[in-house]
Amino acid sequence: MLRALIFCIILFCVITPVSGSVITYIPATGSISSVDVTDIAESHDGMIAFATTNGLSLFDSGWVAIQSEPWKYDTGLQDNFINTIEFDENNYLWLGFSAGVQRYDGITFTRVGSDEIFTTMDIHDILRDGDAIWIANGNSGLNYFSEGNWEWIRPFTRNGPDAYYIPSMAKDHATGNIILTSRFNGVWKGVQDEGGFTFLRIPIDEEQYGKITNVVDYPFGGIILFNRDTVLHYSESNGIAVITGPKALGPGVTRINDVAVTEEGVFVIGTNNGLYGVYNDEIIVHITRNTVGVTRDEVIKVFSDSKGRWWFVTKGEAGYYLPDDLNEKIPVTLVNAFIPENSDGSEASNPIRIPVHYVG
Repeated sequence: MLRALIFCIILFCVITPVSGSVITYIPATGSISSVDVTDIAESHDGMIAFATTNGLSLFDSGWVAIQSEPWKYDTGLQDNFINTIEFDENNYLWLGFSAGVQRYDGITFTRVGSDEIFTTMDIHDILRDGDAIWIANGNSGLNYFSEGNWEWIRPFTRNGPDAYYIPSMAKDHATGNIILTSRFNGVWKGVQDEGGFTFLRIPIDEEQYGKITNVVDYPFGGIILFNRDTVLHYSESNGIAVITGPKALGPGVTRINDVAVTEEGVFVIGTNNGLYGVYNDEIIVHITRNTVGVTRDEVIKVFSDSKGRWWFVTKGEAGYYLPDDLNEKIPVTLVNAFIPENSDGSEASNPIRIPVHYVG
């Protein structure tokens, strides 16, 4: 009896307390096909798609796994190793591979583009920009698809970025600019005017912050830049601000693997020492292998969905954390902001769109 009591006390001390639900899934039939997840995206109706090295996994009320089949080459998934995914305005899923792009309408996979459009077919990232799609491929810079037309934005040209290899893209919702990172040539912003896009370099001190490898959306304007050593916020109005880093997250954290930001403004950070939720410079959640259902500390991918779930992927499982105190979201229509000084009451040309939700 005494031994059982001591065991329970030790177990209680070891398990990390979490004020919410943690649900995990391991690769299996009727579950996610692989935990080698390369990208995560959400459809307009709330389905979560996982690009993996073993096919496409879709989660709604349950799991569906789609894998390539030789006899469905024209209508099926072309390759089980998927580099990146993104939903477009019509809720079609775009998939990028090492040899091209497909689009999935829920029934059929269709080849998009060709070697006449993509000078190199290795796709690094896909980004939706309203009704347009950006594709970063190979060492060829960017391709832009809008209204049925393709445009190649060539690197080292007058309006293009001075960078060949683009691994990561995001949109600044305050300005409408497209922000991208490059492998060797810094961070760039694409500014649109009547003549198209012009790319300008964003000055970032790499001696202080290191080489920036990734960029992700920030729902309140500006964007989030990060590498394994730091998380930064960049905006046109305020420049660079440090959000956090391994030292600020505490002992045991040596690298940052992935970052997402919830609509409530919580930074969801995947590290070598678990999943962290950071809000107002405070750690409000820490999920590790001591949390029930989690077997590994190394969190390689994170994603925040519209239902408030913080998805995470380790080498042992995929799953999500759902906070207990999540605010109920009421659908609202977001309208463009007005310019106070404008006497005719016309709308701003670059409105700031902010997520709106209310406590139920």
